[in-house]
This record gives sequence, C-alpha cells and structure tokens, in this order.
Amino acid sequence: MATLERIRSKGGVLVAVMIGFALFAFIMTDLLSSGSSIFQRSKMEVAEINGESISIQDFQARVSEMEEYARLNSGESALDAEMINRLRQQAWNQMVNEVIMGEKYEELGIEVTSTELLDMVTGANVHPTIRQLFTNPQTGAFDKQQVINFLQSKQYDPTANFYWTFVEDQIINERLFSKYSTLFQKGFTVTDQWAKSEAKARSTEVDFDFVVQRLTSIDDAEVSVSDSEIKDYYNTHEDNFQQDASRDIEYLTFDVEPTEEDRELTKERLMEMESDFSAPDIDAAQFVRINSDIPFNPRYMKSEALDPEIRDFVTSASEGDVYGPYFEENTFKLTKLVDVAQLPDSVKARHILLRNNPQNPQDTKALSDSLVNLLENGANFAELARQYSEDQGSAINGGDLGWFRQGQMVQPFNDAVFFGAEGDIVTAESQFGTHIIHIQDKGVPTTQYQLATLGREVTHSSKTYQNVYSEATRFAALNNTQEKFNKAIEEENLTKRYGRDLSKNDERVGSLESPRKLVKWAFDAEIGEMSPIFELGDQFVIAVLTEITEEGTMPLVNVRNRIERQLMNDKKKEMILTQLREEKESGKSLQEIAESLEAEVQSASDVNFNAFQVAGAGVEPALVSLAVYSPVNEVSEPAAGNNGVYLVQVTNKEETETNLEDIQQQLKNNLNSKVSYQLLQTIRDNAEIVDNRSNFY
Repeated sequence: MATLERIRSKGGVLVAVMIGFALFAFIMTDLLSSGSSIFQRSKMEVAEINGESISIQDFQARVSEMEEYARLNSGESALDAEMINRLRQQAWNQMVNEVIMGEKYEELGIEVTSTELLDMVTGANVHPTIRQLFTNPQTGAFDKQQVINFLQSKQYDPTANFYWTFVEDQIINERLFSKYSTLFQKGFTVTDQWAKSEAKARSTEVDFDFVVQRLTSIDDAEVSVSDSEIKDYYNTHEDNFQQDASRDIEYLTFDVEPTEEDRELTKERLMEMESDFSAPDIDAAQFVRINSDIPFNPRYMKSEALDPEIRDFVTSASEGDVYGPYFEENTFKLTKLVDVAQLPDSVKARHILLRNNPQNPQDTKALSDSLVNLLENGANFAELARQYSEDQGSAINGGDLGWFRQGQMVQPFNDAVFFGAEGDIVTAESQFGTHIIHIQDKGVPTTQYQLATLGREVTHSSKTYQNVYSEATRFAALNNTQEKFNKAIEEENLTKRYGRDLSKNDERVGSLESPRKLVKWAFDAEIGEMSPIFELGDQFVIAVLTEITEEGTMPLVNVRNRIERQLMNDKKKEMILTQLREEKESGKSLQEIAESLEAEVQSASDVNFNAFQVAGAGVEPALVSLAVYSPVNEVSEPAAGNNGVYLVQVTNKEETETNLEDIQQQLKNNLNSKVSYQLLQTIRDNAEIVDNRSNFY
C-alpha cells in the first residue's frame, strides 16, 4: 500500500507531463491532418479588419463583381489593367468600410428596412442613383414605370438581376452611412455665443499698418538647441513622426524596340498578302478580320471624312482596287475599296425591341412575325411599341428614335435602316434582341465608300527580343553589386531611373508597365541587393534596393534636423517677442520701432476676419486676428505668426451689418460638411487594419 502511494506521488508529475504531451500531440496531429487549417487560413487571408478575417476568395469575389458591373456599364467586354487596379482599390475600400461601419450600425441598431428600400426605389423619396438610371432621356423625367418593368423582368434575366442586386447594395450602404453621419451632425450645435463672436469678427473691417521682424533677422548661431530638448520634443510629439513602410529603388531599363530590319520585315509580310487581298472573289471584310492588326470598320464614309491620301484614291478608284502600301500610326497598310453606295447622312426611325428568349426562341420569332403582319396591315406602330417594346426609353414615345447618323446604332440595325427604303417595315437581329423597325424618313443621299484596310503593326521580332535580352543578361552578370551597377551606368553613359517611397500595394513605378512583381521583390530584398531581370511589357528591368523604411515611428536621426529647426524657430520667436515688447513699452511710434529694427512700415486695407492672406505678409492668420481685435491708433502687443513676429497699428475700423441667422446657418453647414468629409476617414484611421493584398497582387 505504501509502495503504491509512493509510485502515485512520484509518478504524478510524470503522468501529468505525459498527458500534457499527449494532448499537445493530439492537437498538432489534428492540425497537420486537417492540412494545417490555421496556417492555411492565415496564408489565404487578404486582410484582418478589427479582428475579422477577410479571405482572398471573398475579396476576389467582390473584385469580380465590380469588374462585371463596370463591363455592363461601359459595354466593353474587357477592362484594361489600369481599370482593374482601380476597381480592386474600390473593392478594398468598400470591404473595409462595410466591416468597420457594420460594427457601428449593429451597435446603434441602424438598418434599412424593406419598406424604406421600396420607397427609395419606387416611392416618394427615390434615391438619386435610381432616379438617374431610370430617367426618360426624351423628357428628362424619372419614369417609375421603367423601374417596375425592370423589377418584374429581372427574374428572367440573370444579368439584369446581378445589375440590380449590385445597385441595391450600393444605395443601402449609402443610406446606412447617411443615417449614421446624421446622428453625428445632430450632435453638433452652433451656440449663440459662437455665432455672435463670428458675426462680430466678420462685421469688423480694418485698415492697418504693420511691422514684421522676420525669423531670419536672428542668425542660427545665436540660438542653441540641446540634444535633450530635441529628444524631449521627439518623445512628446511622437504621433507627428509616423510613417508607412516604403522602399526606394534605382533601376535600369533595356527597351525592346523594333529595328529597321523589323520594319522592313513587317512590310514584306504585308506585301506577301497583297495578291490574296486584291483578288476580286475574296471577302475583304473577312480577310481583314482574320489577318489584320486593324479591325474591319463596316461604316460607309463620305470622301471628305477620309484622310487626304485615301480620299484621292477612292474618288478615282473602282470597286476592288487596292491602295498601298503606306505607313501610318506605326502600321503598314493596304486599303481596298469594297463598295460605293448612295446613302443618306441620317435616318429617322422608330422600333419595337423584343428580347430573345434562349429557352424558346421560336416564341420571339412568332411574336415578331405577328407584329410585322399587323403593321403591314395598318396597325398603329406607336401603340404596339408602347405595349410590346422592351426598350422602355423609346417605347413611351411610341418607339421613336428620332434622327441618327451612321455608326450611332449597332451594325445590324444600322444596315437595315440605311439600306432599306423609306416607309419600309424591316427586322434586324442584334445582341439586344429582335428589332422591328419602321424607316420613317431619310436624308439626302450622297456618295459614300466602304473600305477594308489590311494593317500590320511594326513590332519587334524574336531576334530583336533575344538581342536585347542578351544585353540585359550580360549587364546583370557583370554588374551584380550596387557598386558595379552604378559604375557601369556611369561608364556606359546609361540612364538610371528612380522609384522612391514605394508602398507595398503600389501599382506604378515610373512609366513601367505592370510593375507589381518589381514592387513585391523590393519588399522582400535587403539594402544593396540586386534584382533578377524583370520583363515588364517591352522592357527588361534590373533594379537595386537602396532604402528600407519600416512602418512605425521615424527614427530620431531621420527627423532630428526638422525638430532642431522647429525648436530654433520657436526660440527665435520668443527672442523677437521679448525685443518687440521692449520697443512697444518704450513708448515709440510704429515708425520709430520700424527704424530701430531696420524694417519698413507696411499697410493693408479692407481686411476682415475671413481674409485668407495679407499683402506683404502672406498667409498669416495671427496677423489678421491681431489687426481685427486691436484698438484704433494704438500700437498693438506683438504676435508671433508663421514667418515672423508682428506689431500692428489700426488706422481705421468700420463695422458692417451682418445677418446673425445666416452666419449661424453657414457655421452649421460647415460643421455638417466636416462631419461628412472626416467621419469615415477618422473611423478608418482608428481601426485595426492588416493589409495583406501585396501577398496576392
């Protein structure tokens, strides 16, 4: 029994350790077996906002939504890199705002109810965004029925449903913030005392003389600032010396540009296609679409709309003739006269738009045939347009589109009306659906030309590319240190470029194309480290990291001179204040004080409290305040400004009548605008935001 107790007492610690180890092993095994979920989650985290983790998947989904919305708004199928970067930044701002403001809304119980949303969309208080989207272009008035029709039809159109959901989220977020900021605005008030003080200051207008003793009147050698004073100032004003992480680089570019050999090769390749392009049985439009760097333009144009060189050709050529080669906009071109037609400059038409039903296209065809039959038998076009057309902007006006020129409508529509006869009812299929068109009137026909231009842009060849890459490789191999890099640039008379204060999410470095990988390298490198060769667009780039600035408080050594100058100026102001007080107390006139200081008496007139600056002094609020509140014909007490110390003598003071209520309202408006402008930024500044975007983009 005693032995058992002894084993228990001595083995207790061992058992506890073993149990602890077993628990640790269990936890680690679970972590590892689940794919290190915690570490994996950390790797996929694009941000942490006030403790809330945002995954890269969620963030990219938001970016994709904004890209899709931008494409729908612009009508473009692709977005350029600059637009994508801008949308990515917008998505970031939106997600940050939603998290930090969502906490505030939940805490205060702020929400937008379904009833309120309905009112914002179709009620008495329509949101400006909805009003803009559904304004009739002919009348300029908001069309509530357009909204209702859109809401009813969006359930059958995924694109329309997406568009509406996106817009709805935007107006809800805007309304939530509007409610929140209004709470703050209601918490501020303009007191009667404040308004009266402001009114008195604004109603007083003065003429005055002044003398300034500038800080430069005291030599720096006469003022001493100790190390302890600098350190004390630094410690006391630490918030003034905060900095973001940044990097400085120096870099060299090797540009891949077409050579004269590339230029001649491009011309030769174009001429190799001339015989096929000139063949009378060739479909010139299709040939251009397949082989040209220039898209085919189906528009017919009058001769005066063409460049003089082509104008001379078309007016004397026959259909099928080819002109060229000629060089224009870095492109060798051959132009073929495809067709000559007598066409009007403009056409007046109206239409009925029927959306195509992908599930049952025969339904749309049947409805179209039925409506055309009715119209050809005398039915009222305007009434049918109002009843059936899904182009709500024109349907309200009976489908009327007014007069329009070539190129204003999509191509199938354009061709149908410009080549159709006046009075005809014609149909056309476009990406928008089936158009039933009534050609109401046509302008006077003129001779117009359709051209097909086969173009080959002059670009660098693979040989040129390899030559430039070899040059960059040679330079990088021979100059693999910062010292050699700089020496070689000087000896070879190359142009060094600089990227200063680069932040980790920067999308631009000078004029480099898509330099994100260069920026990411800079934040992983050490000072003096040479980069690999980056291929950025048509340039090879070699860089060296020259400076690292970490986020946080700037080191004292970096701000010492700035602090020393500030303290020196403060001491100079005190010395001059003492000097001018003594001059004033001696009973001297302002002119005598000026002579004593070897300065001049300057004058200012019609100055009130709202004056932005004073002639001869610059932006000096202290001088304005001193003048407005000083008695007439007395030398004032000295006051320190931005650039010196001032003495004032008011020569004339006039009181003008002001409206106290107007001033009180102006002050209130200023307060409200400051809340709207500064509130969100202040909340963001105080939020804990970890930005990991640079790990992914």
